[in-house]
Amino acid sequence: MAACKSAGEAVRDRFHLPSTLSPSGERLRRALLALSQPLSQFVSSAASPSLPSPTPKRFSSLASLRAPLPLPAVLSRSPPSASSSAAPLPVLFRGLSSKMAAAPAAPQSRGRRDKLLSIEEAIQARWARENPYEVDAPLDAANAEKKKYFCSFPYPYMNGKLHLGHGFTLCRAEFQARFQRMQGKNILWPLGLHCTGMPILACADKLKREIAMRKAEQDCGENGEKREHVESAENNSAEQQNGEEDAKKKKSKVAAKTGNAKTQWEIMLGMGIPEAEIAAFADAQHWLRYFPPLAKRDVTRMGFGIDWRRSFVTTDVNPFYDAFIRWQFNTLMKRGKLKFGMRATILSRREKQACADHDRASGEGVGPQEYTVVKLFLQGEKMREAPVPQHQPLVQLLEAVKAYGAKKVSLVAATLRPETMYGQTNCYVLPEGKYGLYLAFTNPKKSLDKAEEGDGGAQAAESEEEFETLMTREEALSTCTEVFICSERSALNMAYQGWLPMQAAEDPDALPVPHCLGTVDGMNLIGLPLTAPNATYPTIYALPMLTISMNKGTGVVMSVPSDAPDDYMALQDIKNKPDFFKDRYGVLPEWVGPFEPVAIIDIPDLGALPAVTLCKEKKVASQKDTQKLQEIKEEVYKKGFYDGVLLVGPCAGQKVADAKTVIRDQLIERKEAFRYFEPEKPVVARSGDECVVAFMHQWYLDYGEEKWRETVEAYINSEQFQTFSPQVLHQFKHVVGWLREWACSRSYGLGTYLPWTKNSSRPVLIESLSDSTIYMAYYAIAHLLQGNDMYGQAKGPLGIAVEQLTDEVFDYVFAQTDDLPKGSTIPAEHLKRMRNEFEYWYPLDLRVSGKDLIFNHLTFSLYSHAAIWPHRPDLWPRAFVCNGHIMVDAQKMSKSLGNFISIEDGIKEFTADAMRVALADAGDTTDDANFQRETANGTIMRLYLLEQFANEAVSGALPLRTGRYSDADRLFLNEIVTCTQEAKEAYEGFQYREALKKGLYEMHTRRDQYRLLCGEDHMHKDMVVTWLKTQCQTLAPIAPHICEHIWSEILKEPSLIVSSAWPTFPEHAQDPVLHRQFLLLLASVEDFRRTKDKAVQMLSGGKKKGQQPRPADQAAPALTHAVVYVAKEYPPLQQQVLTLLQKAPIHKGEDGAWCAGKEYMDIVKNDEGINALDKNAKKEAMAFASFQMRDELKAYGRSALDLRLPFDELNLLQSHQRYLQASLGLTEIVFLPSDEAHPKDDSPNRKLAKPGKPSIFFYVG
Repeated sequence: MAACKSAGEAVRDRFHLPSTLSPSGERLRRALLALSQPLSQFVSSAASPSLPSPTPKRFSSLASLRAPLPLPAVLSRSPPSASSSAAPLPVLFRGLSSKMAAAPAAPQSRGRRDKLLSIEEAIQARWARENPYEVDAPLDAANAEKKKYFCSFPYPYMNGKLHLGHGFTLCRAEFQARFQRMQGKNILWPLGLHCTGMPILACADKLKREIAMRKAEQDCGENGEKREHVESAENNSAEQQNGEEDAKKKKSKVAAKTGNAKTQWEIMLGMGIPEAEIAAFADAQHWLRYFPPLAKRDVTRMGFGIDWRRSFVTTDVNPFYDAFIRWQFNTLMKRGKLKFGMRATILSRREKQACADHDRASGEGVGPQEYTVVKLFLQGEKMREAPVPQHQPLVQLLEAVKAYGAKKVSLVAATLRPETMYGQTNCYVLPEGKYGLYLAFTNPKKSLDKAEEGDGGAQAAESEEEFETLMTREEALSTCTEVFICSERSALNMAYQGWLPMQAAEDPDALPVPHCLGTVDGMNLIGLPLTAPNATYPTIYALPMLTISMNKGTGVVMSVPSDAPDDYMALQDIKNKPDFFKDRYGVLPEWVGPFEPVAIIDIPDLGALPAVTLCKEKKVASQKDTQKLQEIKEEVYKKGFYDGVLLVGPCAGQKVADAKTVIRDQLIERKEAFRYFEPEKPVVARSGDECVVAFMHQWYLDYGEEKWRETVEAYINSEQFQTFSPQVLHQFKHVVGWLREWACSRSYGLGTYLPWTKNSSRPVLIESLSDSTIYMAYYAIAHLLQGNDMYGQAKGPLGIAVEQLTDEVFDYVFAQTDDLPKGSTIPAEHLKRMRNEFEYWYPLDLRVSGKDLIFNHLTFSLYSHAAIWPHRPDLWPRAFVCNGHIMVDAQKMSKSLGNFISIEDGIKEFTADAMRVALADAGDTTDDANFQRETANGTIMRLYLLEQFANEAVSGALPLRTGRYSDADRLFLNEIVTCTQEAKEAYEGFQYREALKKGLYEMHTRRDQYRLLCGEDHMHKDMVVTWLKTQCQTLAPIAPHICEHIWSEILKEPSLIVSSAWPTFPEHAQDPVLHRQFLLLLASVEDFRRTKDKAVQMLSGGKKKGQQPRPADQAAPALTHAVVYVAKEYPPLQQQVLTLLQKAPIHKGEDGAWCAGKEYMDIVKNDEGINALDKNAKKEAMAFASFQMRDELKAYGRSALDLRLPFDELNLLQSHQRYLQASLGLTEIVFLPSDEAHPKDDSPNRKLAKPGKPSIFFYVG
């Protein structure tokens, strides 16, 4: 029998601590041991399956928050169980030490939250029993005409659990789906789960490498010898002494392999994956079985009304979805939308494949930027005739390769304006920059070629792709005939575009690099004599420029001071400070003095030296005056390109726009230049390497094709397509304007293979953004094919096998033809059933997405719909609604900040309904939204009190009256109707914050105000029940659980609230006059309170000039009485202004409120009667006009411009005398017309009264 472990050993083993610990590790071990003997008992017993292993009581609450999910079998399709035999403590303590310490403190009391959670659990169980969200297309003619609403969300990627960002965008579709259901429509609201692409496989392979690396380190000693597994006391002692040093060595080894980034193992731990389960994720298929069930669980707990029968996992794991994607691409191929050819493509060097947006860790939306690289040839003979000391390092490097034959050496400069080469006076280098001397080909090994279509493309794709031209140093020296001097970054891009040979790395994990003869500083290049193609000057020199970026272009900048303001000012700086530049950079006068700007392009209004002219006009001081230089650059470049006329060269007399490409092609033909591409901005792949632009053979979608683009543009501009945001619509127009070919094939990752490559020697995967453009159509039939199995491993209710789903079958189902497929073994009635589902639900009515997908996925979707259904624009998407990213408490959500919230954790902390309310309140525009914990926590209390109020109202615990309705009842009912209508308008406009304001916050405020209006008479039972029902219905789209609970369990309504209609009221039930009366009462109370506060301050010895302060022992007399003055009409001047304002145009703004343009100011200003007034009266008139049109119009609409109120204001106030008295704490209050004075009042207060603005005077009774 094995000896019992000591408490210290048990702790060390349980928490995977090494036998020898660093000082910090030893402190951790002692801290764990100090948590008491019960912990040791727990750890010891965990090793024995026959003994119970209870979690210590002190950890029970934390364990419930951090309990790990069990490891599902790799091929199991069932979701992870809620229970687990794995002890949760290791994860718990890691969480305590790193993450939970940074989290905000939880509220002390959890009773209200727990009650809401129990309500949510019960309601979700009822929904699961009754399946209200599973709706099929009607089969009978009687119901076929029922309106439908089909909404969707871009399926989330399954490389982790869903978080608050997913929840925010999902909510914006969810709220609309529930709202539209209440409008009497059939709703289709499905959700697929995305696994296509590189990230999952890249993470799995990365984890696999880390596991192999760790195993190798454990099996081998420091010098690689096999470690013996026999430990003596002496070895233990030595290890204990050197433990900390060994730990550092191991850490440095891993860091050398992985860099400073977290290892995949650490990332998995940070995701809450139990350490014992992490190794299983080295199999990419395990991700597909693990995360999708968790996503379904979290979305269901969030209360989303998803039809899960239609859910699916992408990739060929689901054979039905795989068949659908193959049909889509076969159709695109037949329609000529797919092409094959050598393209300039953003490449992941490590993965050796195109790196699309979804494959990137940073740089999403970045594409290749094309330059022309011009060779500035080194004049070797001239350099030898006039040797310069700072050139010696360069000379020595070039001497070393002479044995391999003469090689042309050139500084290569990248430019966007090859047509300006005639005006070169010099080139610039960065003195502190590092430049390499790279062996190069005169004729590239790759070139951009014409696209192949159809079978030609399929045959060409069979050839093996070579991304790098690998050579030994000897081969490269013998083969290359040129040497390029440029930055390392640009050389890497050139190598993948066929211009430079590459050298294989000795380390198998390292990537190949271009053959570099050596590096020199920019200082060593200053003064080099160069021959510049097309230049007027036969020799130009390299000069220093201090603002060059080595991360853009080649690090060498050609200088055309006539047309480039930066070049001109840099040259002037050198000329103006010759001594400084000679001493600092070795610049000689003969390199600068003879060179003046050359007139090459004439621009109307700017002349033949536009940069010189504008720099002088705008008084640019130096090359550091970046703002002015940027403004001049934009002006010169724009006018020069469109209006400029060349003055020199074979194209003299032609417009720059016409000559640019001609001049570039001439340079390329003479081998003095070449086309060069690099990423517009840095792009980092998820595998960690910085991407380059490579020339590679690609299958690509020809989005830039003219007719296709024009079709999409026309649809975007039509009334059929909506975005509910001018900014979003503008973005779509912009993207369609620049979007061109999109590489859609990959060699690495998960997904569906291009059909014609699947059985070839080089099968090609479809890129993840390209196979996710029309899958919404698959939702329509998924439930009939898959049998409620997201993996598609079982036949659906129609009993169709995947082998039966031919392209001809899909053609019929998706309305490509009306003819039933010949030879199909699927019964005709089943085919018609699928066709009926598609035709009923399509088109897609709404797609909600983050704004970042405008630049790819959403625009691709429009293109694909136009290609698949070219003659059926009635089947194209109807609306795209986009939102910004989510922040938490005005900070970016991040694990490093400790404010990262998963949906799972958010529900536990706030409840589903409170999270949904806080997300609705977070924001509605494309600006980043702000989820506030304070709002979520406050909502817990609000919803809890709502449920309590409903219970008390229905049970009789709340005193309510019955009988006839009072004025207060009528006012309150009108406010209920008003809030309901305004909430509806907000939902329709996707203004969920406004819907929440009207449907929850204002509804509660109006109820509380009604209670005050009623006073001792109590609220009316009918009004309270009406309010409760309406409150549940207006809030149900956002907080469905609590509303369903009150509706069904407290109000005892027979049907589910999710199936109820939006509240309706009799026609003309909304009375704007009653609404204005209600607002007048509320506003009057607020104004009167402020007046009373000032009066009390005055009585207490306030700040009135000359007034003596009241003695401290003498109390101020109480203001117990008041007189309210009411004006029947405005003073003559204000009546005059209102009459004029009635002529001004008014309209409803985006927020639904009435507003006016600036025209009203001109109407008032230009009136003869107003102009005849004195200065003070005119000022008063303009101020009144501004107030009415800015504030009153927004509050009351057009009635704010009426000369009289549409009701008796004096009678209104008198009828609510008791409410006003109680609100102001008065014994008596009287009401008088403003033209009658009260005997107690000698103030001017009564003259302040205006219609709708009564004044008040307080006095001591």
